[in-house]
Amino acid sequence: MKIAVVSGFIPYPPIFGGAIDIWERIKGLHALGHEVDLIATDKINPTKEQIDEMALYTKRFFFARRQNKLYQLFSNQPLQMLSRKALKNIQVHQSYDLIILESEFCWPFLVNRSVSYKNSVVRVHNIEHHYFKVLGESASSLKEKCYYKIEASKIKQLSNLVFSKVNKLWFISKDDLTQVNLLQKSTFMPFPINENFILPTKKTGNNVVFMGSLFMQNNIFGLDWFLKNVHPLLQNALPDYHFYIVGSLKENHQEVHRKYSNLANVSFIVNTPCLKEYYQKANVFVNPMFHGSGVKVKSVNALVNGIPLVSTSIGAEGIGLTDKMFFHAETAAAFKQQIISVLQNPEQALNKTLCAQAYLKETNYLHILKNELDAFS
Repeated sequence: MKIAVVSGFIPYPPIFGGAIDIWERIKGLHALGHEVDLIATDKINPTKEQIDEMALYTKRFFFARRQNKLYQLFSNQPLQMLSRKALKNIQVHQSYDLIILESEFCWPFLVNRSVSYKNSVVRVHNIEHHYFKVLGESASSLKEKCYYKIEASKIKQLSNLVFSKVNKLWFISKDDLTQVNLLQKSTFMPFPINENFILPTKKTGNNVVFMGSLFMQNNIFGLDWFLKNVHPLLQNALPDYHFYIVGSLKENHQEVHRKYSNLANVSFIVNTPCLKEYYQKANVFVNPMFHGSGVKVKSVNALVNGIPLVSTSIGAEGIGLTDKMFFHAETAAAFKQQIISVLQNPEQALNKTLCAQAYLKETNYLHILKNELDAFS
């Protein structure tokens, strides 16, 4: 098949959850023998390195600058779509068997007159209007809270429109799949895992790791909560305890650097090209998120890399994990207890992580993806 993947940002390098999902699925489409074009819009032009890497898995790459304008805030359409409206006018002059929109915000591409297509799919990364609502709950300023609330209302209308128009909806989250009234066109498409699973092993040390995008309010909220409420408890309980914050930033935010760079028993790493080093250091992976939607890719990747997961229910939602697969915690005391349990009972931690890995292997995305594509043939 000839397939167009339309992304609201450049997915390489894959330094945050949404980018990882898109990039790894492009690899899967390529591995299945399909011809893939990538159409992307972003605020920053792609580098030669990005273009060269994307060319390994895609036939053609089309790019349009994403632009935010102040007047867009006063439209009845969401800013998240309006800032990507260049997708409507980009000159592609191609015909596709399938177009995959990476969220409803890429809808303008489907009305691009230089494109024809047979079928269309939306990859549902989140129930977006709910996601923006909870981002508002994580926001620290009144201005941000107002923006997210207003945007959420606009997004709900857009989602209803786009979902009704496309042929299929591919949900990353099992939980989100049940939230729409379009089950006949909805499929659970798991997060794509192409790398080999790393078997969990017993390690020395008391290293706790958090990885996440530090340009998202819900990640910042959870991380700050952990540093304020759990980190001091672990400092007192574990003499050789150390906390690694491995974050991604789209821009060089000095405020974020100042916030996390000089904390006791903390190492702050930004945009590292190699996450493996920190998975290897980790005895425990924590996901203290209290607001969100969809699937938290950080939790999946930790388990794939053999790291025991201590997480809130939000941090583990949508994946299908049970209490036999991760360590559940919602309070500071519970986080402390569960982290110490992982460190002091390595056999239990190993068994839970192995159980999670077995489940993730059973829900392999490539088989589901092939079936979905075959149905379009």
